[in-house]
This record gives sequence, structure tokens and C-alpha cells, in this order.
Amino acid sequence: MKKVACVGDSITWGFTILNPKKHGYPAVLQHLLGEEYEVRNFGYNDAAVRFDADTPYVKKRVYRDSLDWNPDTVILMLGTNDTKPWNWNAEIFQRDYGRLVDSYLALPSHPRVVLVAPIRIFRVFNVPSLILNPDVLEEEIRPAIRKIAVQKGLELIDLQPLFGNAHFCRDGIHPQRRGARMLAETIYSQILR
Repeated sequence: MKKVACVGDSITWGFTILNPKKHGYPAVLQHLLGEEYEVRNFGYNDAAVRFDADTPYVKKRVYRDSLDWNPDTVILMLGTNDTKPWNWNAEIFQRDYGRLVDSYLALPSHPRVVLVAPIRIFRVFNVPSLILNPDVLEEEIRPAIRKIAVQKGLELIDLQPLFGNAHFCRDGIHPQRRGARMLAETIYSQILR
């Protein structure tokens, strides 16, 4: 059985989805991949890449659990919470993102690590939600993740074009049930390549 670790923030965890264990993107991905795979959700609400952020992913138990599980594939989707003004620093983000990726690449399972540039942050009522900065995501985070993917020779899924508007993310950030399915289908198509 192939083990797939979905590493991320509240989008991975399934925030705003009723019953994320059934309808969040990792659960839908499990259904799409079938019995030959075991998909686990290692998402943590409000998690950021930076090791010194307000909620650093690497300081949470789910991070250690994801490493201990020794997955065959890691789907890494973080960066949205790094757009907060107090979390953002381009140099530190790139350094810590690289360190996070390296921690998975160093596992005994030698996993396939797929980097995911997150979905867009939409302005709801012309205001960015939860103090997240859509401009930082588009102009800084997304290019930084692309650059790291190239530098490390890793696969990249860029979710920027996935949703054209906030229809599937009513709060401007978190996909609802249908949006989570679309996210899972996009990742599923990459895993099977």
C-alpha cells in the first residue's frame, strides 16, 4: 500500500467543510486513489512555513507525525498564512520552505515530494479575509515555491487557476465541499502521472 501524506494548513485540514474527514480534499483524494493507497490528513489550522511564524507548522505534532509515518508521497501545500504582515519575509520564507522540503526528502522512504502553490486568496466584499495578503501570495509566495521546485527538481502543482472567483471559497480562502473535490481531483491527476 502506498502512503500519501497531505501536509498543509486549514485548507488541507478542511476548515469550513462539514465533516472534513469525509469531504475534505484528503478524504476525497483517498476515495479517488482507491484501496492501493492510504491517504492521511496532516493539515493544521493557521499553520505557516516560517519556523518563527505565529503558528509554525514544524512546531506542531502533525508535522512530527507526518515524518514518523514515513510516507511514499508528500503533498505539501503551505504558504497562505505566511502572507500575514507579521509572518512575511521573503528570504526567511524561502530558507524555511527549503528546510521543510528537505526534512521530507531525507526520510528513509525517499518520498516523492509534490509542491503545491496554494489557491488564490479572494477578496470578499473587496476586503482580504483574515488579514491574509493576496498580493504577497501572487507576487512572492507563488514564485518562491516555483523557484524551489526547480532548484530541487520537484513536481509542482500551481493551483492559481483552479478557481476563477470565490464561488467555491465563500470566505475567500477555504474551499467548501465542491471546491475541496476540485482540489482533490487536480492533485489526483498529478499523482497518477
